[in-house]
Amino acid sequence: MVELLHQDPEIYRIDIPLKGNALKNLNCYVLKSEGESVVIDTGFNNVDCKKALDAGLDELGISMDKTNLLITHLHTDHCGLAPGFSCGESRIYMSKTEHDLIRKWRYRRYRREMDAMFRLEGFPEEELVEAAKRNPMIVYAADADYDIVPLRDGDKIRIGGLTFTALAMSGHTPEHMCYYLEEEKIMFLGDHILFDITPNITVWPGVKHSLSTYLTNLHRILSYDIRFAYPSHRGISGKTLEQRAGEIVDHHSRRLNEILKILKEYPGSSGYEVASRLTWSLHGETWETAPKRQIWFAVGETLAHIEYLIDMEKVFRGNKMVNGQQVHTYFLENQL
Repeated sequence: MVELLHQDPEIYRIDIPLKGNALKNLNCYVLKSEGESVVIDTGFNNVDCKKALDAGLDELGISMDKTNLLITHLHTDHCGLAPGFSCGESRIYMSKTEHDLIRKWRYRRYRREMDAMFRLEGFPEEELVEAAKRNPMIVYAADADYDIVPLRDGDKIRIGGLTFTALAMSGHTPEHMCYYLEEEKIMFLGDHILFDITPNITVWPGVKHSLSTYLTNLHRILSYDIRFAYPSHRGISGKTLEQRAGEIVDHHSRRLNEILKILKEYPGSSGYEVASRLTWSLHGETWETAPKRQIWFAVGETLAHIEYLIDMEKVFRGNKMVNGQQVHTYFLENQL
């Protein structure tokens, strides 16, 4: 389905279904200007997403090999079909940092680092294996060897009569990009701010301070003059950016306080154990019965919050041995 969102410049939305995924859909944006076109994000590397993207581009009279692709970040629902744009006259723009991480993930190096980090937090080995079987970063991984135009924060991209500014709004991923049309006051948010669900903030091997970085960039994006803001999932409007950013800050504040209460009652818990006691929306499932990929994301988000509390010196890390494996444990200051 193609929907015209904005007339000057022409901005369309292709609704890409993400079947079986809690995100439900991807909002793929297409812009036309002075005979050129640009696509923002693609959907998973699977048949359903490819079919929806092809149908939308065909309806708009655009082919993958004659348009430009802007990728907001490394998650496969955003870049899974990127290799299809890597031929002909097309150019693919994305963060160099994130493209390098896709390559590391594709060739298992980053996955091994991530698995090792989760084992240290008490994530059971059999659940880690099961989570990998359903992890979209693995199931829908595409060829990572396509060429890109590498981007850094503040880079300008001229396409037709439009000038995009790449803005590194790190947090959701290590160098998530938003794309800003300054003259038109239009911001393509990616997953930095979503209006109906809260973006997952997780830990990444070799990357520190995911949550604090995210919160800083949540305030930073509000400093831009924005008339229209377009997120990558679910609804497009209904709240102002300021309202939604405030709700997200409140969400993380509640999560941090909940972790402190859990550690007060259960000192010495591992990261996995803390996550298991938090309040989650598991769609009617329990922690024990929920899909392990959901548990994997929940633990990653918990660890990002624990790291934030460690930085604030409200939580301290210890260690214990479990079945011959070293596992991190967490305490409040008065419990040491």
